[in-house]
Amino acid sequence: MCIILLWFPISASAQRDIPVEIFAGNRAIAHQMYLTKYTDTNSRFGYFGYLRIETPYSDRNKSTFLGQSLFFYDVVKGVSLAAGGYITGAGFMPQLAIAYGRNVGDLSLTVFASYEPVKLANSEIFTLISYSPPLNKSGNWKLFTQLIGSYNFSYKDNLKYNFANQYLRLGFSYNDWQFGLATDLIQESAIGLLPTNSGLFIRRQL
Repeated sequence: MCIILLWFPISASAQRDIPVEIFAGNRAIAHQMYLTKYTDTNSRFGYFGYLRIETPYSDRNKSTFLGQSLFFYDVVKGVSLAAGGYITGAGFMPQLAIAYGRNVGDLSLTVFASYEPVKLANSEIFTLISYSPPLNKSGNWKLFTQLIGSYNFSYKDNLKYNFANQYLRLGFSYNDWQFGLATDLIQESAIGLLPTNSGLFIRRQL
């Protein structure tokens, strides 16, 4: 089971951006997209949705799916609280989360911690860092770099390690398009999960 959680607390002015990505690697092809939408331009309440599908070339029956929904409230600038959950092939998992996001120039940072209140409770620490400085005067060409990292653990036997993932992107951005090199690192030995997957990605801001 592959679980990558993405949640970006952003301003209402950016809520119409929906990044849609296709990644063709040496072992698998993946598709992901997400959106953040506030109830109105002045509201602190909003909704986040995320979808990811990953299919290995060798066996489509080992495909992984994640659909996530979170309803959030901006407590103060940059800090949000959320509740909701995600669905995978294993079923539904409820979630509670707190997140912090900040943009400094061309650098963007998001960090959040989530808690899954089930019998064998889990938690996850997630980080997203992106850096996209302009490459020309008009700014329509930019460097595109992104790191998504997550660490998932359970509270069984004094914090038992479950898995860690890193999604690396390096390329260029032209207007609403991003493209370049990509590597997904999934650090878990469970049967059915994909190992390192490297290749090319292309994504579009809708």
